[in-house]
Amino acid sequence: MIQEQQQGITEEEKELILIEELSQKLEGLYKDMEQIRRENLLFESYIMRNSKDLQREEEAEDKKQKTKKKDKPIDKKTMQLTNEEKYEIAQFESDTLKKNIEEGRIRSDQILETLRAILEETDKAITEIRKDAFDFQREILFAGENTRTGKIEAERIEKYFKEKLAQKDAQIEKYKQKKANIEQQITKTSNQIQKKEEMGDDLKFIDFHQLQIENKKYVKQIDEKNKKLLGLKIATGKISSILIEERNQLQNEIDQCNKLIQEIDDKNKKIAKTQEQIKKVKRQISSLTEKKKKFAIQLEQVNNATNEDIPKAMTYVLQKRKEEELVYKIRNTNRKIEIAELAYQKACKVLGINPESL
Repeated sequence: MIQEQQQGITEEEKELILIEELSQKLEGLYKDMEQIRRENLLFESYIMRNSKDLQREEEAEDKKQKTKKKDKPIDKKTMQLTNEEKYEIAQFESDTLKKNIEEGRIRSDQILETLRAILEETDKAITEIRKDAFDFQREILFAGENTRTGKIEAERIEKYFKEKLAQKDAQIEKYKQKKANIEQQITKTSNQIQKKEEMGDDLKFIDFHQLQIENKKYVKQIDEKNKKLLGLKIATGKISSILIEERNQLQNEIDQCNKLIQEIDDKNKKIAKTQEQIKKVKRQISSLTEKKKKFAIQLEQVNNATNEDIPKAMTYVLQKRKEEELVYKIRNTNRKIEIAELAYQKACKVLGINPESL
């Protein structure tokens, strides 16, 4: 029966079974090669870390081998690593890797703290620069301009920079004092730690655990304070920008107010000048009116003269000529009076004054 079943399998099926077995063997070989490759990488890393120690061991073994006989065969089993040795190497590499990761984490935390400090210092510097720029704009560009020449006064600039330098010197002294206090605190803390190490006053596990809990609590409080401080900084920046805009708007309003005051002064000067001209025109009108009355009286006297009052021919010619001149002057005077009245009415209209009230 078995022979019949074997005879029933074709050559193609046999080839397929053989190919499947070979593929399984090949896959097993790949797995073994991958494991060997990883072991080699692990051993290479171990050798690179401990190259000096291994070199010393090899030199010691070479000296021992030289003392032995040349004909004695070398045991190949001694050239292979045992499982315990492989485990020790793997454990050593794992511990070294964890140590490197911890050191990298500590270094990254230090770099992060340094970057945070730099960022905070940069924010402070930006705020100070904005404040200095605003103070310079307010005290020098706006208030330091001479109203007569239109240029900025050099004395005000010199005084401004002297005050700023004095402030910077005071700030430097303050930072020096702060640095000295921090150095004293560091020295004091280092001495305390050294005394505790000398006295063997090590912390117990319960105390250390309690300190860890308090440390976490304080770290959480510090994070909350930092978030609040960041929010306050953002709000302060917004308020500072709004304050700068409002101050600029206030300065624009002040400039416009000064411009309007100047225009009002000019208008008042024009009004005073116009009023002076009105007074002058009034005086001219009164003078011309008196002349007009005088000429009217003279004309009436000439018209009412009798025959007895008639002068001689030559006198008559002269008086007639004088009369014509006087009539001509009366016409011119009347014309001037009309022109003066028109100018007077026009000036009263410009000033918004009722002519009848004057």
